[in-house]
Amino acid sequence: MNDEPDIEELKAKIGVGIKFWLEFEKKSILGHGWAQLLENIEKNKDGSLTQALNIEPKPYSYKYAWNILKRIEERTGMSPVITGKGGRGGGGWIKLNDWGRYLLKMYKVHENAIKHLSKELKKS
Repeated sequence: MNDEPDIEELKAKIGVGIKFWLEFEKKSILGHGWAQLLENIEKNKDGSLTQALNIEPKPYSYKYAWNILKRIEERTGMSPVITGKGGRGGGGWIKLNDWGRYLLKMYKVHENAIKHLSKELKKS
């Protein structure tokens, strides 16, 4: 009797994990969770950050989401969003600007390329 595991079973369990993020002047500016936040803002046509955070998956709290947006602005010199104040009832609005849409697009382009590469690596 051989107590060693079946090598073919072990081989089938091997995968590839790849994490990436966008950088601006060698500072990270957009990883998976932050890109998800931008995508949720883009999807939310009402312009409410609170509603954007209620789109699944819910990556962050309201305060932390604002901190992320501020961090992107601090690191790149430009905010990824435009905002406006609400009316008498309060509540403002938020939307991605051209910079935010560009960052999200670039993230998705690289994400798709990495998914393709990951599939290719699994074939070998």
